[in-house]
Amino acid sequence: MRPEAIATKEATFAEKLTAGGVKYSDCGSTDIGGGFSVRSIRPPEQTYYYGTETAKKAICLHFTVGYIMSDVAALSKAGNHVSVSYVVDRGGRIYELFPDNYWSYHLGSGTVGGNAAMSRQTIGIEISNYGPLTPMSGKMLDCYGNEYCKADETSFYDTCEYRGKKHYASMSAEQEMAVASLVKHLCAKHSIPMDFALDGGVFPSADVALSFNGVFFHTNVRKDKYDWPMTDSVMRMVDLCMAKEPEPEPEPEPEPEKVSEPVVTPAAPAKPAPVATTPPAKPWWKRLLDAIESFLDRL
Repeated sequence: MRPEAIATKEATFAEKLTAGGVKYSDCGSTDIGGGFSVRSIRPPEQTYYYGTETAKKAICLHFTVGYIMSDVAALSKAGNHVSVSYVVDRGGRIYELFPDNYWSYHLGSGTVGGNAAMSRQTIGIEISNYGPLTPMSGKMLDCYGNEYCKADETSFYDTCEYRGKKHYASMSAEQEMAVASLVKHLCAKHSIPMDFALDGGVFPSADVALSFNGVFFHTNVRKDKYDWPMTDSVMRMVDLCMAKEPEPEPEPEPEPEKVSEPVVTPAAPAKPAPVATTPPAKPWWKRLLDAIESFLDRL
């Protein structure tokens, strides 16, 4: 199935929540940061996982070899007990099929460390993806013999020789970011170190597998699996997981409130006090005449 057709199927499932003739209930969403949320969905019969709480020490990444409707239907078969907590589609939508503190078998027979023990202590994430592709007549065919893309549409696949295969369907950019956000969220929630098993090889012993504390791939516990080779797409996702969140910019210090100074009106200049003056003294002859007049008045 071509990526464009997959996108249409994913949009239809997101709207109708119907797969394999089963209607799933929408049980709400949880924001996990990075612009992504987890949508919890459940079928009517929930007998595909064990409702027993188990401590988690690792995360295992798978690919489904299919598209979202077939993926969800296969992972929620009543009574099958082969499932994972999370499925991530190409559009970056994350679906939770059961709470991640419960468990279901997801690693299979021949798992290093044992299927039951490793499944109990790990959280499974299925990435909706068609996996290995085969070139033929200018086309890239999926494992079902259908055209996935043209050979020159290299944005839809990675070239990486691994276990006899050379071409693998890549994750979309939205899918890479969604998986990284989910891994970060789960590592923080369950105190799982952000350590990846990136050598592409199988754990050398059961003890090493059981003691591993971090993020590994299905290929690390099974020699017969292809999910995942270290493709460019996978390494971009790992880089996103390892990238530190940008530090929030400090809030600017509030400017001190300006206190307006009172307006001082200059006082009017004081008027000079009047100066007392002494009239000038009269001349002697004037004083003599005044005295004569005064004497005559008394006669």
